[in-house]
Amino acid sequence: MAKGYSRKEIKEQLIGVQEKRAVLIEGTTDQQAFEILLRRFVADWDRRWVLAQVGGKKSVVEILRQESGWLGLVDRDEWDEAVIMQWQAELPNLMVLPRFCLENYLIDPAELWQAIPLARQASLVGGEATFRATIENQLPDYRRHGALWKVVTPLWSGLRALGFKEALASAKSVTTAQDDSEIRRILGEWDALLDPDRIFVDFQTRLAAAEAAPPDAQFAHWLHGKVFWKNVVNPTLNATLGQMEEGERRKKILRKLPQPADLQPVFDRLI
Repeated sequence: MAKGYSRKEIKEQLIGVQEKRAVLIEGTTDQQAFEILLRRFVADWDRRWVLAQVGGKKSVVEILRQESGWLGLVDRDEWDEAVIMQWQAELPNLMVLPRFCLENYLIDPAELWQAIPLARQASLVGGEATFRATIENQLPDYRRHGALWKVVTPLWSGLRALGFKEALASAKSVTTAQDDSEIRRILGEWDALLDPDRIFVDFQTRLAAAEAAPPDAQFAHWLHGKVFWKNVVNPTLNATLGQMEEGERRKKILRKLPQPADLQPVFDRLI
């Protein structure tokens, strides 16, 4: 991910003497996508706001802690409702994307079909049914991947919270290295977190929930949008509609996509 703007750079380079506030976005492609959507669906947003990519979720959170009048939008990723509520209780100016990530607005074939010009729709063999089936046939593999992602990704932050690896392997752990009982205690905490039976049961539970969800919910919440876009949707569009540079394809879809109803609460914060 490209280095983003710092708080100081946003104030000096993007805002300057203007009476504007900042909306913080994680990455460059997120900023490009969100700017297109704002220009389409939020009138005169740029008279009140500047949009700044800051290099990741951690940076969004750190800056929002210092700027209560600014807003930040981060991907939902693996966060569940309990985690989101916890963060928003601490940072009311933090908004969480309704879907897994911004690319999840580019992968639902029912929405994509509406972004295809009518003349091109009419030229596609099999029409909408075949187009949708081509993408939906990939759901089983990527549901499993998405469910596993949601289970495994929090393990890293959990390990970090338990002191991995610095508690036992850092310049400050010399004293700990002399205490066998403390070493065993710390290793036991790490081992308990990484219990394979518990993790696999969690994976099976998540996968069952994903499989029970209707297709639109699967595309919104249970697939890693960036991966599904890159591996499935963009190649399918190239094969169906003709080759196009990936970044240009993204922009073209976003300019034609129906207004996503689940983004309205985000748009409302900017009015």
